[in-house]
Amino acid sequence: MKKYAFLKIFSIAFIVLVSLVFLLGGTKPVQYSWKAVILDSSQNLTGGAGGVYDPSYPGWVYKDSDEFANVNVLVRTWSQRGNVNYYTPLFNLDVYTGSQIEFKNLQVPSWGEDSTLNRCGFPNTQGLSMPFCFEAFLNQPHPAFGYKRILLSHEGMCCATQEEADFTRMAIGDTKVMRLHGFIEGQNIYGDCADSDPYNYHCLYLRAHGWAKAPGPFDIYLKRLETDVWKIVVYTQFDNPDPTYSQGYPNEFSYSDDEIEEEYSVCIPEKVKNRTVLKHYIQHPAWGRGLIAYDILFIRSQQ
Repeated sequence: MKKYAFLKIFSIAFIVLVSLVFLLGGTKPVQYSWKAVILDSSQNLTGGAGGVYDPSYPGWVYKDSDEFANVNVLVRTWSQRGNVNYYTPLFNLDVYTGSQIEFKNLQVPSWGEDSTLNRCGFPNTQGLSMPFCFEAFLNQPHPAFGYKRILLSHEGMCCATQEEADFTRMAIGDTKVMRLHGFIEGQNIYGDCADSDPYNYHCLYLRAHGWAKAPGPFDIYLKRLETDVWKIVVYTQFDNPDPTYSQGYPNEFSYSDDEIEEEYSVCIPEKVKNRTVLKHYIQHPAWGRGLIAYDILFIRSQQ
């Protein structure tokens, strides 16, 4: 009995040893760190608190190792029913309270609103109406006081395979059309009723799909500059001519439209089966369009 026990222990130890030798001798995947550089060439965007200005670019540098920022670059996998996946390249700059970036000289010449809802729910915009409250709020450092984060997310078009979406396969000089999803987060609109504020700390979304328009190959695009350097160029007026992205604009709100859009949450007492409950709703009081233009380098280096 002891003989068999010894053989069993020896066999397990041998398997573990062989596995360790294989792992130690195998090729480890290369690990990268990332940084984003908001270039001085940006018409409507600059850096601020928490960033480091580097005159060699020149521009403001934010790293994925920063305490109050995150630079996130990857190929995202989307899953659908029937075990069908599709893939998109993703380049994110996420800045949290404790650090800031700043829009500048933004104007909103085209806009719409729902007059039954609470528009202009932003700090330091009291007494302003549309579109001036949008402009006053946007043209300041973000996250503003009382806000949690600002996200500038740039995502490519959907691909059927991971290889098609793999931005590391781009040749130097190649470009890809991208879309912009920006988010300035105040209240947690998808949280519980305690997070709702109908009058202040409203969220702003920036949604735009790139299309073939001057001054670049697209008004939002990704370009590979060097082996480890990619550039996001945004020069959008949220005016993609595809009817999908402008269904009712500016007369009515649509999630599909390309626009800068205000959101807040509200809880309303309603009777359900002889009892009163709070029902949670997302409101869309105002929306607009204007030129947003900036250039961001995304640079990787081996860890």
